[in-house]
Amino acid sequence: YHADPLLKGNVQRFVLSGKYRVLDRLGAGGMASVFLAEHRVMRRRVAIKVLPPNMANNPSAVDRFHREARAVAALHHPNIVAAYDVDVDGNFHFLVTEFVDGRNLHEMVRLHGRMTPERAGHYTAQAALGLQHAHEKGLVHRDIKPANLLLDRTGTVKILDMGLALLFHEE
Repeated sequence: YHADPLLKGNVQRFVLSGKYRVLDRLGAGGMASVFLAEHRVMRRRVAIKVLPPNMANNPSAVDRFHREARAVAALHHPNIVAAYDVDVDGNFHFLVTEFVDGRNLHEMVRLHGRMTPERAGHYTAQAALGLQHAHEKGLVHRDIKPANLLLDRTGTVKILDMGLALLFHEE
């Protein structure tokens, strides 16, 4: 019965798996919605990517979602959003990741206009370091774009959304 309120953005006091209290809706994409949540014991803010309930019975969609979780979990780099957990609560398949307090580069350009070449180069270099790490772990992102590059408040670029990632060595 939580599906409708969650997807309509009514997330007050909603808890997933007894661990994560959903605080707010951060956004939605083609395959999932993303929410800001807090781990109830650790009091750590996280981002939770939730597979839409209508896709929970689609084995292909669930497999793709789990493939993204494995891809993110295989990577540990300061320029890649970290994965903390993957779980299922009733009809909700969800991936728990690091919450990045900031904006994606697409929004930055939309709000503030064109970046200087130096600034764009600095952000591109950070993304390249994260992509190099992913490649060394046998992963290709396949969807790098400004909307998938988050800039945190310290100026660090973090790659997110491994939904289309391809693992070379996956069985």
